Amino acid sequence: MTEPENRQSTEGLSRLIAFADAVVAIALTLLVLPLVDIANDLREDSSVTDVVSDRSVELVSFFVSFAVIWILWRQHHQTMEYFRAYDRTLINLHFVWLLTIVALPFATALVDGAHVGQANILYIGVLAVSVGSLIAIAEWGRRHRELLADDDATDRWASSSSGVGTLVILAIALVVAIVFPRSGNLPLVLLVLTDPIERMIARRRGRRD
Repeated sequence: MTEPENRQSTEGLSRLIAFADAVVAIALTLLVLPLVDIANDLREDSSVTDVVSDRSVELVSFFVSFAVIWILWRQHHQTMEYFRAYDRTLINLHFVWLLTIVALPFATALVDGAHVGQANILYIGVLAVSVGSLIAIAEWGRRHRELLADDDATDRWASSSSGVGTLVILAIALVVAIVFPRSGNLPLVLLVLTDPIERMIARRRGRRD
C-alpha cells in the first residue's frame, strides 16, 4: 500500500500546532496531579507549614518542571510563528519534541524518589533532547525557506542565533549532574548563562556572514 501524497495546507499546519499545544497542556496537568497527594496529607494534627517542609522536594520539582515546560512551549510558539507550511520532517521533529514533553512529568516524579542522582541525570538528558529538537525544527526551517513566511521579520529570525547556546549549557549541566549526583536541579541554574552565550554565538555567526 503506497502512502498518500504529502499535501500541505494552512489547516494542516494549524492542526499540528494545536496538537502540540494540547500535549503541552496535558503534560502540565500531569505535573499538578501529584500535588493532590500533598493536599491529602493535611489533617487536623498537621499544618500547611509542616506539609510544605516535608514535601519541599516535590514542590520545588513541580515549580521547576512547570517553568521548564512553559519555556519550551514559549520557544516552540515563537519558532512556529515564522512557519507557513510543513513537511514530513517537520512532523517527525515534532514527534521527538512532544515525546520529551510527555516524558518530563515522569522524569520529575523520579527526581522525588530515592535515586535522585540518576533521576536528575535523566531529567537533564530529556531536557537536552527537547531543546535539541526545537533547535532542529528551527534549523530545518532555515534550510528550507519555502516552509517559512516571506517577510522581513522572518528574514531577521532566519539569520539569528539558533539556540545552540542553550544546548551547550544543558550539556555542561548534565556533566555536573553526573559528577555531583546529589546536586538535584541545581545544575539547571547554569541556564542563566544562556543569553550571554547566545549573543556570543550570534556575534561570531555575524562575522562569518
